[in-house]
Amino acid sequence: MNLLRFTRLLALGLALLAAASTARAQWTSRGSSGGRLVIEVLDIGQGDSILIRSPEGKTALIDAGPTRRGAVDLLRRMGVTHLDLVAISHHHSDHYGGMEEVVRVLHPQYFLASRSGHSTRTYLNLLRAVEAQSITAIQPGSRPRRIELGTVELTIFPQPPEDPRNENNNSIGLRLRYGAFSMLLTGDSEVVEREWWERHDPSLVRDCTILKLPHHGSRNGTDERWLELVRPELAVASMGRDNEFGHPHPETLRLLSRDRIPLLRTDQLGTIALESDGRTWSVIRPAMARRGRPTQADIDRIATVTRDDAVERSPRRSRTR
Repeated sequence: MNLLRFTRLLALGLALLAAASTARAQWTSRGSSGGRLVIEVLDIGQGDSILIRSPEGKTALIDAGPTRRGAVDLLRRMGVTHLDLVAISHHHSDHYGGMEEVVRVLHPQYFLASRSGHSTRTYLNLLRAVEAQSITAIQPGSRPRRIELGTVELTIFPQPPEDPRNENNNSIGLRLRYGAFSMLLTGDSEVVEREWWERHDPSLVRDCTILKLPHHGSRNGTDERWLELVRPELAVASMGRDNEFGHPHPETLRLLSRDRIPLLRTDQLGTIALESDGRTWSVIRPAMARRGRPTQADIDRIATVTRDDAVERSPRRSRTR
């Protein structure tokens, strides 16, 4: 691909994302409020991919790992035949590498991505696939945006000014809420972006039940201030076994240990599944991934890496501000 064509495709991609400012990013399904939300942090290698299933059967996939068919093959084995929403947290290939195949095979209704100018040929191919299937593109704005997956609410954080030197700081922030249960997902965000969110809308990051560690447990993704704000009951992290980056970093592990926050990791447990009825939450991995109940060995394995009282707890109510 020559430079001129590359530039034109980049402009096409950015125009596609810019058009999202007029897109209606909401769909509601009536269903029982007594149902269960299931969130699966997929064992995708050195990358991120998180599947959300609402009680009404609405589905969202946040990131798709580093390899072309890794995510779509996992989803098919799990019985997923359609996605309502797919999202790219930021423009690094360990987060979008498998998304083009997901888009082509599972035909999502909505595609969420930032307006970051960081791009590659692989990312442009993804944008072309989104356009070819007439998928509605949406993007963060200057204010929080809310998406309803049935009774599950996703809040898209406002996007900070673009950081042209560090794509991690162009990550999309998401807060998932179902009743009193919440989960925070902020891609690979580093301190600059996290501090911007804190200054502009601190309520978005305060008091979340579950924290997906930014940047796979890297030292630049988690610090003392972030944990003080989020106050999670559990942290989860996606990373490859024996990865070359040394994730999770010892500094992150020490902070979590100091605050008595248990950590579940895909490199140790494989796919991690969480379930909530909006009042309590449980670790059920690998029950949903295998479409069956967990064995005693599974339960024992989880117990070795988390506190006894972290397997089933009631979500903390937000503090009065």
